[in-house]
Amino acid sequence: MRNLIVVIFSILAMPGLAQADEGHFFTMNLVWSIVNFIILVGGFVYLYKKFHGENLFKTRKQNIEKLIDEAMDVQQKASKRHDEASRQLDQFEKIRHEIVDDMNARAEQEKREIMNEGNEMIGRIKKEGERIADAEIQKAKEMISEHIQTQLYDLSKEYIEKSIDADSQKNITDNVIRKIQ
Repeated sequence: MRNLIVVIFSILAMPGLAQADEGHFFTMNLVWSIVNFIILVGGFVYLYKKFHGENLFKTRKQNIEKLIDEAMDVQQKASKRHDEASRQLDQFEKIRHEIVDDMNARAEQEKREIMNEGNEMIGRIKKEGERIADAEIQKAKEMISEHIQTQLYDLSKEYIEKSIDADSQKNITDNVIRKIQ
């Protein structure tokens, strides 16, 4: 039956195609154009039914719906992963801020401790410096005192030698020896 319809449409289409080439007046061209259009639509309907176009479109529709469902699942999973990653990133940022704050506090504490140790060391160095300076001053005083004593001894000796003669020196020496004995 279908083949008969195709043959009839083909037979009807040939005169329309022939008439369109001859250039008859406008109404005939319009009629043949309509006939050609109907034949074309009929051919599409025939091919659609012959190749199970309905099943083809149903299968295609089912495949598209399946792909859309899979895409929605993937989107939901991606959204969950994104939310989880955002939450983890927020936690990471919170922990990072805590660590940075803790490190800053420790650094400040260590800075204060180092400054206190430095001040204590400065105090110890000053005391040690003062002690060394006092020892050097004492040493210098002793050296000056020894030098002055030596100078005084030499001057005294020289003065005594000039002012006392040899006999007087012998008497004084003898007197000192007697007192010591």
